[in-house]
Amino acid sequence: QVKNIIGIDYGERFIGLAIKKKLLNTPYPLKILDSKEVDILVEIEKVLHDNEIEEIVIGYPIGLNNHETRMTKVVDKFITKDLNKICELPVIKVDERMTSKLINDNTERSDDLAALEILNSYLIND
Repeated sequence: QVKNIIGIDYGERFIGLAIKKKLLNTPYPLKILDSKEVDILVEIEKVLHDNEIEEIVIGYPIGLNNHETRMTKVVDKFITKDLNKICELPVIKVDERMTSKLINDNTERSDDLAALEILNSYLIND
């Protein structure tokens, strides 16, 4: 994959971002956005622009037995209502169940690392 790709771990308050750059072999965690402190769309649009992103990979929460969950609908709405408003990039949904939910000891957010896991699982399977 010779593209600049962003991985997004979307949560209702915190959004983790990770990036895979064309010239780097290894994707890396970028930042965690707190929707109570920043306008996440403005921030994401800036990241997409500054990093010349060509593809978006987003963690997609699928419930047991492949049933939609409340979060599935939340993520779908985020993609259709928000992401499609700020860009026309392809959005790839990655099954979040395959990524280990990193242990959170409550002292530090790890949403950016979750985004990195999502991005890695896409890159490995691609």
